[in-house]
Amino acid sequence: MVVAIDGKKHPDGWWEVYLHGGRTPTGIDVLEWAAEAERRGAGEILLTSMDADGTKNGFDIPQTRAVAETVRIPVIASGGAGAPEHLYDALTAGKADAALIASITTTANTPSAS
Repeated sequence: MVVAIDGKKHPDGWWEVYLHGGRTPTGIDVLEWAAEAERRGAGEILLTSMDADGTKNGFDIPQTRAVAETVRIPVIASGGAGAPEHLYDALTAGKADAALIASITTTANTPSAS
């Protein structure tokens, strides 16, 4: 079972779980919810940063690393990828096991329009 968590930085410095595509705050701490999901049998966590999603400026490395260090199950980073180096950052500094890329730009191996 994969549990999807949408997290957003709270003004007090912690990450809050959001619902409805990042529109509805829950008051639940992302790290606590990730640990609870693991306890309930989740085999993987898909973590989307609502702060980084759609920006193409890179993943939320601090949030990704914090979740990866909290649970023992794989974490998939999501939200923010815009360049190949963002994947490297998520897998190394972010300690993610995988990364989801919905929008990424690269000029390498791109067929030319004729």
